[in-house]
Amino acid sequence: MATKKLATAHKNAVKQLLDPDALLELLETAKRCPITPDGDLEFSAYQNRIFERIFPSFTYQYSATSQVSLSGAGEVLSLNTVNWNLPDECLPSYMEHGHLDDLSPMVYANPGRALNYTYVCRHERVEDHPFFIAHCHKFGIHHAISVGFLHPGHESTFLSFDYLGDKSNVDWVAFNHVKIELASFPFALAWLFRAGIFDEAKLRKMFLLLQGLTESRLLNLRKYINASLQSFDQQASDLGIRASTLKEDLALIRNATMYKLELTVPENRNTPTRLLDQHFGFLLMLGDHTAPLVETMGRDAV
Repeated sequence: MATKKLATAHKNAVKQLLDPDALLELLETAKRCPITPDGDLEFSAYQNRIFERIFPSFTYQYSATSQVSLSGAGEVLSLNTVNWNLPDECLPSYMEHGHLDDLSPMVYANPGRALNYTYVCRHERVEDHPFFIAHCHKFGIHHAISVGFLHPGHESTFLSFDYLGDKSNVDWVAFNHVKIELASFPFALAWLFRAGIFDEAKLRKMFLLLQGLTESRLLNLRKYINASLQSFDQQASDLGIRASTLKEDLALIRNATMYKLELTVPENRNTPTRLLDQHFGFLLMLGDHTAPLVETMGRDAV
């Protein structure tokens, strides 16, 4: 029953975030907060406020926003982290005990997918995981949902969000993680803008293209962009919808995109693919949410 209530409360969460005014506020806040440690903390606090507004009854007490570079063997080469609501000792502690962190490698192996420790071990054993005992518990962390996004044009450089909760977050396991992926995405684009990966004109264009998308249409577009080797029938089957529904949604998105970008309507209005591929390539950062997860260790390994 509680899960059903959460689903109802969060039904329009992504749509709220992709409202034109909401995206403009996000862009202006990303510009206004100084590119300094204090400015990063201010922007992290803003992200928390927005999540609490669009996701009633779902809160997180702490967060870590990290820029991570990995070696070919998956070892951390560099780590720059903004720890919100956490003491300065948190980063040195993580560097000391990070080898016990079994979730992060799985997050990096599955860009765009929000995961928690139940993907590593059984729910009842999360509290006893060595990483929680050695690192998390001393900072009051009892729950974690993590999602990472590859930097555009990179193979092993990530922006990752760790949403961290205390013991009171009893609904986290049941929460729809796809909503976390979609809600994190505009913030990921904004953080990459702050890091100089995107300029303001590029961020404005991406936000313009995302404006007004419903959750279902964004998921359909996400699938289309990230499953280019599949037919429409295969994509639709993975999404649990009809191929005609997928094609109609893509056509509507194409028409809206042409209007936003003031493009000429093509003679063949039934082929939205080329235009969507051209302008929505940045959705490759989200990955295919219907694909099997890449496992780095068994659930019951701990």
